[in-house]
Amino acid sequence: MRSIAFSVIAAIVILPSVNAGGKDVELTLRKRMSFDTPDKKVEYKVETATQAWSPKGVAVIVVDMWDTHHCYNAVQRVVEMAPRMNEVLVKCRDMGMTIIHAPSSCMNAYKDHPGRIRAQDAPRAANLPKDIGVWCHMIDREKDGQTKNIKYPIDASDGGCDSDPIEQEKHKQALIKMGRKPGSPWLSQYHVLKMHDIDIVSDSGVEIWNILEARKINNVIILGVHTNMCVLGRPFGLRQLAKNGKNVVLMRDMTDTMYNPKMPPYVNHYKGTELIIEHIEKYVCPTITSDQIIGGKAFRFKVDPN
Repeated sequence: MRSIAFSVIAAIVILPSVNAGGKDVELTLRKRMSFDTPDKKVEYKVETATQAWSPKGVAVIVVDMWDTHHCYNAVQRVVEMAPRMNEVLVKCRDMGMTIIHAPSSCMNAYKDHPGRIRAQDAPRAANLPKDIGVWCHMIDREKDGQTKNIKYPIDASDGGCDSDPIEQEKHKQALIKMGRKPGSPWLSQYHVLKMHDIDIVSDSGVEIWNILEARKINNVIILGVHTNMCVLGRPFGLRQLAKNGKNVVLMRDMTDTMYNPKMPPYVNHYKGTELIIEHIEKYVCPTITSDQIIGGKAFRFKVDPN
């Protein structure tokens, strides 16, 4: 039997409570475990486990929640999701977790921020992984027994932008009028996500690893965008942290994908995000939801039909 610590979801998962005041936070981690069917096929079942994490041993990494994006619809989803995400960050910070803001390629905007200086000044970790400074496009868990790549669930080879062409062109022209590069217009993190002086600011896998080790942090929560690209692949993303031994989880309702339904498997955008989350739960790491931190219900985009 695989993973005795996990129990199969039979009905409604009862979400654990969060204890403030420095006490452990109980999180329900969801993953997908493989099993062989009688006809020799591999299937997956959803399983969960509850873990108690000490807030001081937890980091929350905010990935690429930029002030704008080249894709109009991606911008609109960040705007909708950000207020809820900031609530999560406020709660996590109040509990004593380390908040790491990682808006890639935007470090110049924060060159004088205490959190940026703190990241740069962190002592070099003795166990610094040799490739922690580069993108990771696949880990061993994403390969089958013959070391062939497991098929990726969605095709984003077109860039993944799902905007209406007319709206997209208006957005492009607005970016040009602002003096931004239409292909890479981001200059900072989206302002709704508040940065505090006690937070960390970095887009470096080396710096972030150094911070984690200096603070003896093994448990990491990752949220932000986009799941099938930066969240998985950045030097501080899910793959790098998972393969290098961190107990990392994705907050699955605080993320989004770059996926255009006109590409395979020809499902709606939100279903595409679900398929990537399933891939992560099978091959990379478990996931959690924001309601386990701040209560209420898990976040859903207003137009999500699933």
